[in-house]
Amino acid sequence: MKSIYIRPTNIIFGQKANYFIQEKSAKSLCGLENVGFLSLEILRRESDGNTVEEYSVLEIEKLDFKNEIEEDLKNITSKRKNIFNLDFTNPILMGVLNVTPDSFSDGGKYNTTYRALDHVGSMINYGAHIIDVGGESTRPGAKSVSELDEIKRVSETIQLIKNKFPNQIISLDTRKSTVMKHGIDIGVDILNDVSALDFDPQSYLVVKDSGKPIILNHSQGIPENMQNNPTYENVLLDIFDYFENKIKFLKNNGIKDEQIIIDPGIGFGKTLEHNLEIISKISLFHSLGYPIMVGPSRKSFIGKIMAEKDNPQRLGGTIASILYSYLQGIQLFRVHDIQETNEALKVYSQFLKQ
Repeated sequence: MKSIYIRPTNIIFGQKANYFIQEKSAKSLCGLENVGFLSLEILRRESDGNTVEEYSVLEIEKLDFKNEIEEDLKNITSKRKNIFNLDFTNPILMGVLNVTPDSFSDGGKYNTTYRALDHVGSMINYGAHIIDVGGESTRPGAKSVSELDEIKRVSETIQLIKNKFPNQIISLDTRKSTVMKHGIDIGVDILNDVSALDFDPQSYLVVKDSGKPIILNHSQGIPENMQNNPTYENVLLDIFDYFENKIKFLKNNGIKDEQIIIDPGIGFGKTLEHNLEIISKISLFHSLGYPIMVGPSRKSFIGKIMAEKDNPQRLGGTIASILYSYLQGIQLFRVHDIQETNEALKVYSQFLKQ
């Protein structure tokens, strides 16, 4: 467990960022020329409670604990590894395709191949870079399905997508090594595991042997019980420690840096307060040095904020969460509503570049 953590703050974009980076009063975020940060938040775990301090980039060299944060600072400022031809210069959108009867938002809507393929075409047309196919619901309270049933649900759809859209990047949302292997055999490009390879002890070997990128989604518990009073000492720092330990294990077992993407797991074993804390300070995870994905789309925390005004689409709350994450340098978003999200990000990014 670390005792000191750093989070880039006062993040700036466009020509302003480029100017201040050149002038050395800002540092590059993720190795980008047009995204930088002007200051660092220093978070410490201490026996009598956590402390938070903030320093400008110009003050970093004078800090007496500079050596303790040097590695994390290098991670924050280093260029991220490309995924296929996606280089994180601009936002990357992952479109959700649940071929399930019971997913929390769109269960049963796309569990026929015709409707699924039509929806994929729409998402690609509206700007989806990746299509994430899932055959098992991981909503709170959902029960696990058999490997055979999960394979049956996703197999034909994945093959049809590959046939009709041969250049489309496809990720497979699964916790099971057998399903992962089958997906890879039929052309899946990325693996997305809501358990961060914890559910199935054989799954990390599939990632190692295949060389495929893996999205490590943090969750506390499993879908059946993950919302039963989730607790943390400090949700941000506990998740950071979890990822640091998980990544160390994976690298020691043959998985490469360029395969790893992290997702703090909005809604997976978190209360409303946990989710708000994660999104409001998600830039902390840049100091792990890997691409970060966030998936707030239609999640229940939005409904809790809206209370009696809640609606199933939760589009406004989803977009607000995505834009706030983007403002902190997050570049990969898993969403249901591709058209609206793409439009919001394109317009918002133009304001930031002024």
